[in-house]
Amino acid sequence: MNLKEIVLRGNLFGTRNAFICAKDPGYVTAQDIILPPSVETVDNTQHVANQTEPIDLCIGLQIERNRGYNIKMPKNFHEGSYPIDVVFMPIRNANHIHCYGNDNEKQEILFLEIWTNGSLTPKEALH
Repeated sequence: MNLKEIVLRGNLFGTRNAFICAKDPGYVTAQDIILPPSVETVDNTQHVANQTEPIDLCIGLQIERNRGYNIKMPKNFHEGSYPIDVVFMPIRNANHIHCYGNDNEKQEILFLEIWTNGSLTPKEALH
């Protein structure tokens, strides 16, 4: 499911609505998602779907900010909706190196490397 891979960035409080609307044949990308004003996609070129016929495609989305892994259970959803399990983990990888400065045991140095998915910076992830 390509929608699971879309990364959003911004200030989001509570659950908000977003939409994907397309009419003409062609690629549907993250750029086609209509988001709340305080939210943006990290990569606008990210592929969502390929529309081969000139039909009105309109998909409603519910987006929220959270942490960890969230399994959506179908019990609270309306007829015709499709719950998607999502991953709220922006940190992709982290490394650290610990050493003593100038071979002096009184001075310690910690080097951190942090890779994120773009929804926040490594500095923001550290806080």
